[in-house]
Amino acid sequence: MFTFLVFDGDRPAKAWPVRNAYLVGADGNAIRSDIRVEKGCILIEKRETGAAGFALQHQAGDIGELTVQTCLLPETDVPYILNLELARHRLMLLYTKLEEWGMFELADDHPVTRRASVARDLFIKALCLQHDEPAEAARIGQQALIAAVDGSEELALAHSELLLNKRKSAGALPKAPIGCGITIEHNDDRLKTGLRNHFDFVQLPVPWKTVAPEENGYAWERMDDWAQWAGRSRMPVIAGPVVSFEPTCLPDWLYIWEHDYDTVRDLIYEQVERVVSRYKNVVQMWNIVSGLHVNSHFTFTFEQLMDLTRMCTMLVKKIQPGAKVMIELRDLFGEYYANNPRSIPPMMYADLVVQSAIGFDAFGLRLQMGQAVQGQHARDLMQISALLDQFSHTGKPLYLTVSTPSQMVTEMMIAKPDSDEPVDDKSGYWRRPWSESVQSRWLEAVFQIAISKPFVEAIAWQDLIDYPNIELPLSGLLDEEIRLKSSFRRLVGFRQSLHNIGKDNASTDLGAGL
Repeated sequence: MFTFLVFDGDRPAKAWPVRNAYLVGADGNAIRSDIRVEKGCILIEKRETGAAGFALQHQAGDIGELTVQTCLLPETDVPYILNLELARHRLMLLYTKLEEWGMFELADDHPVTRRASVARDLFIKALCLQHDEPAEAARIGQQALIAAVDGSEELALAHSELLLNKRKSAGALPKAPIGCGITIEHNDDRLKTGLRNHFDFVQLPVPWKTVAPEENGYAWERMDDWAQWAGRSRMPVIAGPVVSFEPTCLPDWLYIWEHDYDTVRDLIYEQVERVVSRYKNVVQMWNIVSGLHVNSHFTFTFEQLMDLTRMCTMLVKKIQPGAKVMIELRDLFGEYYANNPRSIPPMMYADLVVQSAIGFDAFGLRLQMGQAVQGQHARDLMQISALLDQFSHTGKPLYLTVSTPSQMVTEMMIAKPDSDEPVDDKSGYWRRPWSESVQSRWLEAVFQIAISKPFVEAIAWQDLIDYPNIELPLSGLLDEEIRLKSSFRRLVGFRQSLHNIGKDNASTDLGAGL
């Protein structure tokens, strides 16, 4: 058992919010455990042997309310001090990345150096007090954690700026790095003009639920309209996901067969064949499967999931040999694996797909933050940068899709499905509670970090416009009245800087067409 001491001032905390909490094993994957809070302690019983780290959503001062974790720790009868162990891990990550990225030569007055020095001194001070004055050690450990997270974010941004400048000077930037997703329900000429003027490619969703609302009954009109526009505009298109088991994508009639794998496989084959054959003349890349590794809605086995992945990719290559094929991963930090033994951790799935010689061209990574649902709790910039680095060894280019809300989702009082009771969202936040300003700052930072990586081919914002059934509420670059948010202007400015579009050549209205 693990025991972590938590304090409210100088006394043991009577209550402690334990959100998005799970254990992490030596392989980096979440492991099953039972977590409870009693008398100023977080008690964790794990169901596997070996050392483990503890991750949870934690208030980190001005840095935000973020999911952070401890180092791998052995089980012991002596309780750990939570804040101290969280600070220890973040300092370790900071110094590991300084070495990995070759940035130990930073000047003494550089923000990274100063914050790292403050965090280190505070951590050492807290260590000296942990046995005699645990409450004081926790207080100082919290200060060390905040300084370390702040320093690690500064490092992630400094490293991305360095790499991005190198990529620009070497002429190694992708030709079409910046894209945006749309919803086929919105068919407005202003949106289409804005997409053509301010983005390099468009992500065209292919929701099975909309395309085939009834078994053997297809409704292609809205998809056809967007496909024809893309063809006329010569707008590069990434289409999909074609196959996803998310409830927002699956038609209701498919659930009749959820325990009959052979029938589901045949239905998926027919769907992929119909969609790819119909739009092969306008789509350059297919996001063919998305999030199969999460496996949280259908009870398929590991072998069946890999079989579906292989079948779908092979079918696209057969129908449209010249198209690129993407396999998309969701819930990238893998918390789901702690509660779903049928699922596959994201990195394990990526490695298995590569080792199985499945014919595909790129990985897609879908990163959403700002809603208290699985995989969407807030993380800091260093965690995002380090996550992307983990995928570099696959040898496949990465295509990112990202989004955050422009307002705290708690304010919307989202209702639970099939319930009239409103619930508060407890997703955490980055730097400040989510707002248009925070959304735009996060967008620019994450786009810079992503495009600086030599193995990242493109990044897209998930939704151009807010709409009633959007997957992440209020995450569009425009509101429902087609008014620009500050994040749209920030994204357009970032794209102009990548393409060296000067003010004289840029549109005087950033929202031209909108």
